[in-house]
Amino acid sequence: MEIEVEDGDGGSGSRGGNVGVVAHLVWEDLTVVVPSFGSGATRRVLQGLSGYAEPGRLMAVMGPSGSGKSTLLDSLAGRLSRNVILSGNVVLNGKKRSLDHDGVAYVTQEDVLLGTLTVKETLTYSAQLRLPTIMTKEKVNSIVEETIKEMGLEHCADQLIGSWHLRGISSGEKKRLSIALEILTQPHLLLLDEPTSGLDNASAFFITQTLKNAAFNGRTVISSIHQPSSEVFALLDDLLLLSNGETVYFGEAKMALQFFAEAGFPCPSRRNPSDHFLHCTNSSFDTVRSTLIRSHKMHEPEQSSDSLMNLGAVEIKATLIEKYNCSKYATKTRSRIREISNTVRNLSIIYELN
Repeated sequence: MEIEVEDGDGGSGSRGGNVGVVAHLVWEDLTVVVPSFGSGATRRVLQGLSGYAEPGRLMAVMGPSGSGKSTLLDSLAGRLSRNVILSGNVVLNGKKRSLDHDGVAYVTQEDVLLGTLTVKETLTYSAQLRLPTIMTKEKVNSIVEETIKEMGLEHCADQLIGSWHLRGISSGEKKRLSIALEILTQPHLLLLDEPTSGLDNASAFFITQTLKNAAFNGRTVISSIHQPSSEVFALLDDLLLLSNGETVYFGEAKMALQFFAEAGFPCPSRRNPSDHFLHCTNSSFDTVRSTLIRSHKMHEPEQSSDSLMNLGAVEIKATLIEKYNCSKYATKTRSRIREISNTVRNLSIIYELN
């Protein structure tokens, strides 16, 4: 696999030289194969994914558990295990270099924090270790204060983080602190693995709005998310919907409902769009339904005009994937990938001539 990235000029930006740099990320025909220990067989976790992410936009990667969301993020961030076979292209602004550098930040699902430190102490220690050594103490402190404000942590800046035996900040505040630790160096590409998992609706909305603001400031933001509320879904710019490692839909989030309707699976009124998407693509619903019918806890459904009632999730998913691959949405994706590649190539030529 070829991983390419343009690092910018490495100039003297206010935070590690990344201010003003934008990230256009493209992945084409991305496939991940993992070995099955003991049997010698292999299993495809991702199957021929193609897409792109652009600055100023918040992209969500959605899908049932085990659909490949975390694997995709790990692939884009260059974090896969060595025994994993990865094929396809991941291109970031067009120059060869690993994505594992100071222009790219990755926020894991687990919050790895020291409970005996305060929020401000945690950020200050991290800034002192990760920001350029030539930066003055006043500048470091200024960046820490800016980051605290950006992530909405002013009210708890002097509170202990806490642990299982020490009362501290809330789960939502811990997650925002984890994100704050990664944006200290002002990365132009921010990847997050399910930052809203385990949080209440208000905390999940707050974090998603914060990510939306980060994208508005020029960053490229990609976040996996399991089952967002309708309020959270409304904040998303772009959506990649996965099922068993395949693309069910990629495009503008607001157009996903139209795609499902055109494919024959319209979202019922007053239903959360993300609930509908997962109902259509999660084969676990078939297992639950058949188990309940066998145990006589649920009656065999009668034929209905509702396609969701007449087909299982496996059939619905297969139909959606087929419809997407020959849809205007897939065509637009391929066209935009070519546009981004050509634009970056032309900019690189101009830069070299100058």
